[in-house]
Amino acid sequence: MRRWIRNLMVISVGAAGCRPGAAPPASTPQADNLPPAYSRNLITDPQVAGVAKAFHEWADQQQAQGQPLFGRVEVLPPLPTLEPYGIGTYEKVPRLPVILTTGPGWATLTLEQREALTAKVFQDLSEQLSAIKTDPPLRPTVTIQTPQGLELAWVNTLVPGRRLLHGDGE
Repeated sequence: MRRWIRNLMVISVGAAGCRPGAAPPASTPQADNLPPAYSRNLITDPQVAGVAKAFHEWADQQQAQGQPLFGRVEVLPPLPTLEPYGIGTYEKVPRLPVILTTGPGWATLTLEQREALTAKVFQDLSEQLSAIKTDPPLRPTVTIQTPQGLELAWVNTLVPGRRLLHGDGE
């Protein structure tokens, strides 16, 4: 009998909180105009967003023999990256990460053309970001990968004579 009474109390307490037909709270116009609470996944600077949009459009248009060079283009929000500048010493540098996934046109390029394209992508993006006056300056990080996720290049700086692509056509 006690168990039956206890179960009945649990059911009645649980049902008291449920009100069928209750409408969700209406959003207020004031709440709709607020900036997003968590903006880590957004590019909030309008100048950087403009550069990111222009780069995305440019990369989408790149073709070789009528096929797209990149199957996917991702421009991520700026973030601080740790980079070594001495033995055991690191510095936080703001970076704009760009990930280019190769498309069917990539295979039609020679290794030299791929190297030149990778350097051009990094150089052009660096120039566009240098026009934006930030302190410290925002620099790009360009990653090129295959659709299977194999990283072919990860470029933070251009060093004359150093290969940028690895594992691609070796």
